[in-house]
Order: sequence, then C-alpha cells, then structure tokens
Amino acid sequence: MSTQQQRLLVHVTITLVAAAFFGVTNAGYNRERCYSVVKDLLGNGSLATNDSAFYRDHYGQPMSDPGYPILTIAGCDEFCGKGRGWYVDIGPRLSTWLIPVFLLLSNVEVSPLDKRRYLMIVHLLGDPIDSLWCLLLKIEAWSRCYRLALYGREGKDERHVRNLATVLGGIEELSGNYAHPLEVYNTIRAQTALEDDELQTLIGRTAQQLADSRSDERLRTLLATALYFYQLVSAFVTTVGGGNTSPPGGRIGTTMFMTWVIPTILLSNAVGGFTSVRVCYNILETFYRDATSRSDLWAHLVLVSPAMRRFGSVEEYFDSLCWAGGIYTYRRRKRVTFGSCKDGRSASTLLLLAMSPVVVSSIIASVILWNTPPIGLNCRNYLIFSIVIFFALSTFWTWLSAFLPVHDRVHWHMTLIKDGLIGIPSVVLIFLATAGLFNTCWCWSGVYSLRGQAHVPLNPISNFLSYDRTTYPVLVGVCLLLQLLAFAAMMRVGWAGWSLMRWSEDAKRTEWREARRGKPIHRTAKPLTDVTKLGGSISVTEGRAASGRRA
Repeated sequence: MSTQQQRLLVHVTITLVAAAFFGVTNAGYNRERCYSVVKDLLGNGSLATNDSAFYRDHYGQPMSDPGYPILTIAGCDEFCGKGRGWYVDIGPRLSTWLIPVFLLLSNVEVSPLDKRRYLMIVHLLGDPIDSLWCLLLKIEAWSRCYRLALYGREGKDERHVRNLATVLGGIEELSGNYAHPLEVYNTIRAQTALEDDELQTLIGRTAQQLADSRSDERLRTLLATALYFYQLVSAFVTTVGGGNTSPPGGRIGTTMFMTWVIPTILLSNAVGGFTSVRVCYNILETFYRDATSRSDLWAHLVLVSPAMRRFGSVEEYFDSLCWAGGIYTYRRRKRVTFGSCKDGRSASTLLLLAMSPVVVSSIIASVILWNTPPIGLNCRNYLIFSIVIFFALSTFWTWLSAFLPVHDRVHWHMTLIKDGLIGIPSVVLIFLATAGLFNTCWCWSGVYSLRGQAHVPLNPISNFLSYDRTTYPVLVGVCLLLQLLAFAAMMRVGWAGWSLMRWSEDAKRTEWREARRGKPIHRTAKPLTDVTKLGGSISVTEGRAASGRRA
C-alpha cells in the first residue's frame, strides 16, 4: 500500500468515526452557511444594512458589507444559531494536525521493566514536566558516575575513565537510591586478587557489554520526527502536501501546544534503556564473579546496602523498581543521593530545563490563537491556560506528595491516578477543540479581551490566508526551533552521563577486541571477612576510594 493510500485510509477512518460520534447532521454554528444566509438576506433586502445585528465600527457605521459582514454576539446567535457546530472536515483536521503528534508520542522509549512501564505514558500525558525532570535526573546520576571515575583517575587515560564510569553507571542502574555505586565497586575491588591490568581488562569488557546491551531506536525516532515536520510543512505548502481542506487557524495553536512531545521523545530515545533489567544484572554479576570468584551479586548488594535488606530476594527487588526509580520518567525523590552537584546540575536547575518545552509550546500556541480573527483572547486560549495550570499543579503535587509517609508503591499508584485524571481529559479536550468544541458565536467573538466590542466576522478567509502565508509559518518555525534547542540544551547538560551508555560502534568494537586479546584472568578472592569489615564502614568521598587497590 502506497503512502497516499495509507493517508487516504487514515482520513476515511477518522471521518467515519467522527461522523458516528458527532452525528452526520449538524445544526450548530457554521460560518460558511451563516455567511451565505446573511449575504442572501442583504441581497434581497430582507435584512436592513443598519440592523442592530451588525457590529458598528468606531464611527458608528454598521459593518454590513455583503463581502465582509460582521455580527455582534446577539446577531450571530440570531442568524447563525446558539449551538455548537462540529466541523465537517474533522477527519482531515485530526489526521493533518493532531494525529501525527500522537504517533510521535508512540515512539517514547520506556525503561526495561514489565508491561507496567507503559503506564508511564499516562504519567507523560498528565505530568510532562515531571517526566522530563526525571529523565534529566537519570542523566545527571550518570554524569556523577563519570565524575567519580574522573576524579580518581590518577594517570589513567580517558578510555579507562569511561570504562569505569560505565560500570558505575550500571551499578547505579541496579542500586538506584539504595547504595552509592562507588562504594559497591570499592567493596568488590577490595575482594579481588586480580592484577591491575587484569582488572582493567575485566572492567573494559563489562563496560562494553553494558553499552552494547542498550536499546537504540534513535534512527526510528528521528524518522518519525522528520515525518512530523514534513506533515506540518505540507499543511502550509500546497505543492508539497496539497494544503488544507479549509484555511488553518486555531487548529495550528492546539497543535503547537502539543510540541512539548518532541524534546521528550527525542530525549527518552537518546537515553535508551536495557532490553531488560535482568540483562544489566547478569552482566554485573558476571563481573562480580570474575573479580571475586563469588557468584551471588545480590548477597553482596544487600551486605553493602542495608536499605536493600527489606527485600526478600532479587526478584522481589526487581518487582519494586517500577515505583522505586527503575522507570526513567518516574522518580519519587528528586535528588541524586551520591556525588556532589557543585560541578554538576542541581535538581532545581534541571526542573527549569524540564519546564522549557511546555513553556515554549504554551506561549507560541497562545500567540497563534490570539492571532485568530477577531484578534484577542478566545476559548481555545483558555483551554491552553487551563491545561498548563493543571500541568504545573500536577508537577507540584508529584513533588510534594513524595514527602508523605506512604509506601513507594502507594505513591506510584497515587501519581498514576492523578495523571490519568489530568492527562486523559486534556487529550480528549484537545481532540474535541480540533473537531469543533469551540465553534460557537461566543468563542469566535473574542469576548474575553474585546468585552463590549466583541464581534464575529463571517468571512475572514482573507485574514486566514494572509496569516497562513506570514504569521503562522513563522510562529510554527520558531516553536519547532525552540523545542529542538531545548532538546540540545538537555543533551549538552547531560552529555557526560549520556556518553557512558551511548558508545559509538567503533568504541564498542575496539573495547571488545581489547578484551579478547587481554591477559587471561586468574580468579582468586580475598577472604569474605574483608567484605564484612568493609560493608558498613566505607566512607566515600568525591571520587576517592577508601581502601584497596586503585582501578
């Protein structure tokens, strides 16, 4: 099936569903039909040109020109009807402007847990700021792993720093907020009898396996993003996509509001994830076994981190990761529990960065909606304002409720319920707004800012066409550019951490070759009593090992 056939199928499907939902007949407000009625009444003399239904200009003259009649709200209600009129081209409107955004949303990369991870799409729709904030905190945690390895390098080259930092990042993936990754590593190192070059070979091999085991859907996501951009361009350029079924106006504003999805999807796919948390655990358990000749990594983690003793088994611990920080877009406690932010990023700085996509999209959407004839605030402006306020309150509640004395699982469920109550109605309202929810005399009059001067132009096609050639394309371009810049800023802030788990193919191939031709590893271990002594007494400073051989 060709692309055109697929697009036609989507249009037909959406149109049929919309017709079934909204009804085939529509007796509500219809600008074209109302304009035709008023023009005919003026033409045959049934309606006087000075009728009180017409809006009067600053000179008191009624705006009753048959080519551009303007009604008052009362006049509009009389001739056009007080009811709501659903658009006749609902299908093309949704498939051109809104459906591509949600198709892009389907490309979100979620963390390597069970099917419950997909509930995080609800969290993303109901609390996009917190979702981005948590993603940035994850990258910040990896950045601190890099600095821990960097500060203790003592002559080691960049390759060894990267390898050690990647191993620390893998440990952080498992231990989360329960243990300091450098402390876990130091206790493993304290048990090993490997020579320094053997340990370096083992670290390099483990780091390469960790980097090689992460999913990479960046190309697919970039393609989906490029197709979304193409869809927007085709809506403006007739020679590219055939143009619109009707002049675009407010629908562009609601579409631009949803562009906060772009940096979220790009960042989630840039971060990626392991195909399963078990993959990460098995790789690190192999590292632990090769370094110490002992096989149970879980017993070691429990010994080093008393907080993990609440879990009866590693399987029970894995089950808890959904609400304990294993999902990258959900993190109850908005802090990184190890390292220092003095040369990194604080949680408040990351919050401001996470807010930027929603702020950009809401401002641009509001400006576009303002520039919908008649110029001024309309119902869709208030829809955007309301959703943004609920997004802000949602983030505040997610942060504040983290201090409640409830179990992590209870907080997770509370958050999902709250996000469902905000996210699902927001999506439904945006769909309905595109379909004609605000297609009424009141909403087209600009009454919220014009007050007593509110009026309804019946033939604003020339205005829409003018904006379609000038104002709208500029605002859309600025919005998309700012969203890409927001994503670039996020990548810049977390570049050190991101590079731990996103090696180039050449780097992975090189490390794999080095590990294969490295010196064979002789597995011997120090007495277990060494670990017992170290388990509760190691004090970790920024990048400094407490004892044992340096890596």
